[in-house]
Amino acid sequence: MPDTPKKLYMNLNRVQNLKKQIKSEIESLELKVKRQNSGQLIKTHCSISSLKIIAARLDRIEKILQIPSYNLVFIGKIGVGKTTAISHLFNLICEEEKPIGKTKRKVKKISELLSTGSGRTTICEVVIKPSQSIKSFFEIKPYSDEEVKEFIKEVCTYFWNKERKQDSNTTNLPPAELLRAIINITALRDDKNKDKHVDKVVELAQAHSNLQNFIEDVLKRASLSSRKQTRLEAPHELKTIDDENKWLRDTFANLNLGKLDGFSLPKRINICVSSNIIDFSKYPKFKSIIDTRGMDDTRDRKDLSSYIRSQDDSICLLAEQFLAAPSNTSELLKRYLTPESKDIDTKLALLVLLRKGEPENVFGLDGKVEDREEGIEVRKNQIDDAFAKEKIKFISQNILFYDALQFYDDEYILKSHYEKDDVIIERTYILDTINELINSREKALLQEVDDYKKIVKNIKSGDVLSLEEEKIINDLKKKIDNHRKPESLSSFQNKYKNHLKSYNVMVFRAINNRYGTYDIRDFDIYFDASSVSEELLRDRLIESKAKIIGAIEYAEKHASDNSGLKTFMQILKVQVDECFENTVIEISEEVRDCIKDKLAPQDDSNEFWKYAQNRWGQGDGYRNDVLKQYSNQIDGVDDWLCKRVQELWKQNFMDKILEFFPID
Repeated sequence: MPDTPKKLYMNLNRVQNLKKQIKSEIESLELKVKRQNSGQLIKTHCSISSLKIIAARLDRIEKILQIPSYNLVFIGKIGVGKTTAISHLFNLICEEEKPIGKTKRKVKKISELLSTGSGRTTICEVVIKPSQSIKSFFEIKPYSDEEVKEFIKEVCTYFWNKERKQDSNTTNLPPAELLRAIINITALRDDKNKDKHVDKVVELAQAHSNLQNFIEDVLKRASLSSRKQTRLEAPHELKTIDDENKWLRDTFANLNLGKLDGFSLPKRINICVSSNIIDFSKYPKFKSIIDTRGMDDTRDRKDLSSYIRSQDDSICLLAEQFLAAPSNTSELLKRYLTPESKDIDTKLALLVLLRKGEPENVFGLDGKVEDREEGIEVRKNQIDDAFAKEKIKFISQNILFYDALQFYDDEYILKSHYEKDDVIIERTYILDTINELINSREKALLQEVDDYKKIVKNIKSGDVLSLEEEKIINDLKKKIDNHRKPESLSSFQNKYKNHLKSYNVMVFRAINNRYGTYDIRDFDIYFDASSVSEELLRDRLIESKAKIIGAIEYAEKHASDNSGLKTFMQILKVQVDECFENTVIEISEEVRDCIKDKLAPQDDSNEFWKYAQNRWGQGDGYRNDVLKQYSNQIDGVDDWLCKRVQELWKQNFMDKILEFFPID
């Protein structure tokens, strides 16, 4: 069961008591410094440094332990099935009697409340959270009118050129789910009747001889000025849970399809559900459920980075298909689950989504297993091996397997040999496992506190350093000081340009048309700059860091068991990892800001952006010509980066590590 407030208080009290003890010990040691000889001074200084490092870590642990509840963030590629999994995990399903077959016999069929219709994904990020009122309601954060107008212009240009057999690739169509919504809000859905099929977009395009008039006509049909509504509450006449479920399903579908009058295109949909739909009190550690936009590829994104690295109150569930896992998430994980990262591994889970018959077809050492549970176990071992091969420190217990449709046939009818209890048991098992993941995260932090308590005791009771150990420390300081100058980083500009080149040419054009960001596809070339630089920095700086760690481990190996030197070295290694991680991230964020400054202002007064936008349609070589202009625009970044790395490597890495030792 989740921690009670009393238990939470006790846990925080353990941390705070240790922090008070450390503070008192540091004050005591600092008073001794003036009257100690050099040998004692070395140990006292290392003791103070170690205690300060522990105290800083305890501040971080305390902050995480104070989190009362977590957002469950589902991340995965388009079409992987995460929205279906969410619907079934949280019982967001409707059950209705439907006629089947020639006899029209009625059976109970289910449908998901978060159905994406014929599209592959939801139109935007969806957040499900508890309603503060009796009934459920929707809150929508819409795209701005200017953004919607831009989408509509692109759609009109595409169909205009297509109808006139011109190059329809002269514009970039929005994603299918957004295109579908645009067609609906402009009332340009196809007409279908017995006699003929009428394509309204084509019909309207044919009625105009001028593209601009066509665009203006379609914009008028969208009636954006009347689409200012952002909240929709469940009607009071809904009497039953089934009625409320159906209202949620139909309303969400209409929002996702752009069919609701008064509402513009949603950028984010908040579904605030009553306790009749989801009783969040059963899992107090769950604050909300977030269905992120499906990933087009394995490319990192700003929103995902925020959930994984920046938001402590997020548990990230990476959804993968059974046969593909973990190929689609490995690249993402390699960036965040570094050897130096802290507290990220305990907030990540891999949610492997099964489909009918897949586990039974897994091949083990003796061939096809032909058993569901054995197949899952074999596949789990294979995933563990894949993570180990990629040197990704993923927690094996956080690999979950879930088949949302295990108990249903192809018509979404419960199979005759199953009961509803089977569905509930499987769902509850997964939710309990996610809940336990949160508890395990907190237990790991509390275990760390207990370990630090023993370390503090060892520091206080350790013997005086021997002359040989004093020499080891002095030699170590000199060895570390030899790594003040890191490797050169002169290749960022080429790597960044190659990254931009990897975009589909139509997407690249759409990004340029929006001055570097393409929100509806979650593309951001400034965030990309931080990703590229972070990968480069880790690659170039890791050798210097490894040599420093090697020197510390040598000192640790030659320390006596009773003096405390081994403990000092263990804490110093932790400090090296933390300083390395913080330095790499800070430099990467500065690279992002530098690229944004180089490409500023992000508007049509900038000659660079004018060229990037107007070069389209002027003959072959669009991408290469625009990339050449990018090169000119960011020229000098390599020199700036080399200088900045030197400065921050010294300030944020070397100087902080050397603070551990007494001043000569």
